[in-house]
Amino acid sequence: MATLKHSSIGHIQGKQGDGVIQYLGIPYATLKDRFAKAQLAQYPLEGTVDATKLGPSVLSPPNAVDFEQALIQKTLPYEGLSVSDLEGLIVNITVPEGVQAHSKLPVFVFIYGGGFNIGSSSWPEYDFARIIKLSADIGSPVIGVSFNYRLGLPGFLTSSDLRAAGYKPNNGLRDQRTALLWVQKHIAGFGGDPANVTCAGESAGGASVAYHLQSEQPLFRRAVPMSGTPLLVKPMPLQAAEGGYAGALKALGLESKSTEEQIEALLNIPGEEMLEKTGRSVHVGPVEDGEILKGMPSFDVISRPVATSEFPLPGRLWCESLMVGDCAFDGNIMSLQFGPRKAGIGAAFRKHFETVLPEHAAELFEAYGIGPETSDDEAFVAVLRFTNDIGFYAPTIAYASGFAESSSVYQYRFNELNEWEGPWKGESTHILDVAFLFQNYNEHLSTEQRTVAMEFAKLFITFVNGKAPWQPWKLHDSVAMVMEGGKLAVRKDVPTETGRRAVFIDLAKKAGFDSLSATWSQFLHG
Repeated sequence: MATLKHSSIGHIQGKQGDGVIQYLGIPYATLKDRFAKAQLAQYPLEGTVDATKLGPSVLSPPNAVDFEQALIQKTLPYEGLSVSDLEGLIVNITVPEGVQAHSKLPVFVFIYGGGFNIGSSSWPEYDFARIIKLSADIGSPVIGVSFNYRLGLPGFLTSSDLRAAGYKPNNGLRDQRTALLWVQKHIAGFGGDPANVTCAGESAGGASVAYHLQSEQPLFRRAVPMSGTPLLVKPMPLQAAEGGYAGALKALGLESKSTEEQIEALLNIPGEEMLEKTGRSVHVGPVEDGEILKGMPSFDVISRPVATSEFPLPGRLWCESLMVGDCAFDGNIMSLQFGPRKAGIGAAFRKHFETVLPEHAAELFEAYGIGPETSDDEAFVAVLRFTNDIGFYAPTIAYASGFAESSSVYQYRFNELNEWEGPWKGESTHILDVAFLFQNYNEHLSTEQRTVAMEFAKLFITFVNGKAPWQPWKLHDSVAMVMEGGKLAVRKDVPTETGRRAVFIDLAKKAGFDSLSATWSQFLHG
């Protein structure tokens, strides 16, 4: 145990061991009700805050942690995980032993992914203990911060009726913003520098990091979107979100109720019942609200070196460094959405692209091997590979291009293979880079891969410390750190050097990234 006297929170009792102290489950915000705006928590300075154990996760499907670990294809032990509808907005702080208040160490904030439907900072794969100990061991100590934000309906359900009742959209993103402001207000008391924050995230968390670059107010100094950007997770127009709201009302049997009764029921129906009845049938997510999300992203405007009025990115002015990267087969994650459509997927894909993008369809089918006689199994993987290229790989190029003149940009390509048993063994799968980064799977890695995990984390720590981890990516001299086969090497960021598909880049230059993206998005959403 360790006790910290924090100037704005009071006495905090933390968990000490193996070279770090962790202050776990500290509430960073309070909620009046399920859809209310998060309010920064206030702390009585007398007494002691017990931060020795993990706090509750936000409302999400049961056993979600098992679901994500199944995607990683390797489980980690855990115990004592709980869920709370209103008390899940908690923050975890991990500091090296011996750090004093106001030491002004760099701060590494991480936002978990999960498609804005699942996720928790309490899951063992996101434990900061090992990477923070490593930072101290190599003489570049940093402080780690993770937090929860609302997911699913509490996080992203919106409608004109809810807004008329005073409930703003994008609660999940607003929670994230509140947590980042909490860090600015309180991290100094843990030994961190509020003016020296790096915000990283993976998948939907990566998209979230990039979303916050639309903020006029600086929220962090450096950004790391990993395998996820707004070009993959595009916000919905407000009008489109009405369909999700109607679907929620139908699933909960509230269609015949008055508007007031509907909202009252949405606020008070037990969380478990709401999850059980709505399931995966109700689609919600970030919406273009004009406040948190002010525009619709496109490859064209993101890749421009100067922000445009159609899609303002104030973060270009206040974010000094950007690290962006992908895994060679991030697209495997989309098997969750395409799985139910596997039967006949090749024929459906061909028909859609022949109809919507006929002038480039034949070249696309040849590039990915999707012919009239291609089996469902082969076509399924081919569609996922195209999904990978337009949804994960291409956005990294766009963001690097758009920030290279205003910020220091560093690109990575993660090509290490998943060696664990499962459907995607032998591929560089989604989330695998994060599993390596946090060091929590080291005992399950080969000697060579453990070396890559360690070196990747050291480079990341270097970036968090405000130093160049490797040669920066430039518009006319683009390079990337490639992690592959137990080795790390800086190479030219071209497909032939980084293990990506040159045929995709050739096709995209002819058809246009936005045209390919729009056609793929139409196919994705049926």
